Amino acid sequence: MKTIRVHNVDEVLERHNDFLESCLGDCMLTSPQLLKAVTTLCLVCVQFCTFIQEMHKYFVDAELNSMLGSTYENTYYSEDTGCGGSKVNGSSDSFARSVSRYGLRFTAALLSVLAIIERMARDNNTNKLLNISARLNFNTYYVKQLEKLCSDEQLLEGERKAAPAS
Repeated sequence: MKTIRVHNVDEVLERHNDFLESCLGDCMLTSPQLLKAVTTLCLVCVQFCTFIQEMHKYFVDAELNSMLGSTYENTYYSEDTGCGGSKVNGSSDSFARSVSRYGLRFTAALLSVLAIIERMARDNNTNKLLNISARLNFNTYYVKQLEKLCSDEQLLEGERKAAPAS
């Protein structure tokens, strides 16, 4: 932004308000829907990091237990549960399944952000939003996922509408 000479306090306040509006627009903080979607995306990332940190403790403990033998007592977790109360030994909730679930949640949250950004870009016809969309989806992987999700939702809606008629 250029430095402009001002002559009174009102002009300073006007320039400052213009700057703040520019910052809000550039950071995309003007859309409550987008803020909620980005917050959800960040929350999924934080939850995944917490999960990995807790599982790291479990794996380190399991490795120590295997190296020291049965005389070593597990101080972090009981034998049948891991972090988050999920079963670890002989469980229905394996590490791979949990990671896969976080991956699906992340993809769904990112698709939500992309959909909102693309809708805002279409409505406002702004290059900034189109550039962000292109950078997030540079190889069109998420567009394909979004198209699949939309077609699945349309299929489900069609089945719901057809179900009461029969």
